[in-house]
Amino acid sequence: MSTPRPLALAAMVALLALAGCSGLTPEPVAALRGRLELSVEPNPIVAIPLGGDRYELKFDIVMREAGGVGVRIEDFTVNAIAYRTITVRSQTYPPSFITDRGYPASIAAGKYLRFSFTKTWELPTHLLLSGASASVTARTVDENGVHGQSVVRVGVVVPDRRGAEQ
Repeated sequence: MSTPRPLALAAMVALLALAGCSGLTPEPVAALRGRLELSVEPNPIVAIPLGGDRYELKFDIVMREAGGVGVRIEDFTVNAIAYRTITVRSQTYPPSFITDRGYPASIAAGKYLRFSFTKTWELPTHLLLSGASASVTARTVDENGVHGQSVVRVGVVVPDRRGAEQ
């Protein structure tokens, strides 16, 4: 009689695999983190001349939670940028700026907040025509207490006297 070698070999491999796996420490489950994705509409923003060096910028800020954990907005900053790198105006807003307009300052997991924003700034015309953009930075804390920051940058155009964008 011969011994069934393939069966013995399979049993030995299974025992070695079990012994090897039992020595591994289990990997802890990674905690989810709230992550805010920002967008601005329209993109680019149209800066409407109001006379002199005054311009009105109207746009919607869309804040979407994409990490699986609700977030609360601590504050957000809007910057006007010229020559692609020089911040010519900046303003930081508290969460009450959002809640005073009837919007919540917290965004549940997988949900989004969209609110309209209008800002009038005095900006030198020649700066706006040379690589103008705007950025929005939102600072958040998620339901697990983890702080985060999200930034979006969009172009800014100024319509010429005929209404076409430059």
